[in-house]
Amino acid sequence: MERDLGVGETILSPGGRASARSPLRRYPERMRVARGTLLAFALFAASFALHIVGGATDQGWLFAIAVVLIYFFAAGFPFVATVLAGTPLGQQQRQATLVVGTVAGVAFTSAAYWAANGRSFAWWEIPAAAISVAVVSGFLFAVSKRRFGLSLSAGEPAPRPGR
Repeated sequence: MERDLGVGETILSPGGRASARSPLRRYPERMRVARGTLLAFALFAASFALHIVGGATDQGWLFAIAVVLIYFFAAGFPFVATVLAGTPLGQQQRQATLVVGTVAGVAFTSAAYWAANGRSFAWWEIPAAAISVAVVSGFLFAVSKRRFGLSLSAGEPAPRPGR
């Protein structure tokens, strides 16, 4: 069941759908996991590129901001991927996004700890990465639900602020 886009809705809006006549169609539901994961990876990669630029230009402030962004997008990868996948998510989509996001987040956070440890692997990096991803993403999910009313649970429409 499709409907025309209303005022303020876009193709990527959670409730927005293009009409059958419109050449712009909303992403198929099964692609939401891939979309969220790829967009989250793009943010992580952009942070990494900023880190390279900051180091190459010897601008410590830019390098420091980039490192903070790298750790945020690595440890918060499941949250960022889930948010960018859109809401509401079905149960299978939510689980897939969280599993893929958690695996990617642990890998990226482990790599960041490896780089911070002088490019030397230590036994604590993977367990610390798993704990970091769980704590940071869990905190972001809790804050987004409590403070902003963002509901990412399966099948629940996200309430609008002020309602």
